[in-house]
Amino acid sequence: MRIPDHLATYQEEHWMPHVEPGIRLPTLRAREKYRQAQDQWAGEHGLDRTQFERLLGEQRKTASSTN
Repeated sequence: MRIPDHLATYQEEHWMPHVEPGIRLPTLRAREKYRQAQDQWAGEHGLDRTQFERLLGEQRKTASSTN
């Protein structure tokens, strides 16, 4: 199983359009949206947060060893 790139690495430009108008700290809300999307994806794949983080760590380690 592979975590999609947009959930594996935070990119502010991807998440800012998801921030509701009038939010006082939009960058913080964008990060929250990112985290919520990660949790949703994990839940859809039967993973809890700990399992998701473990898979993410393995995926990042694999990616860095191939570069």
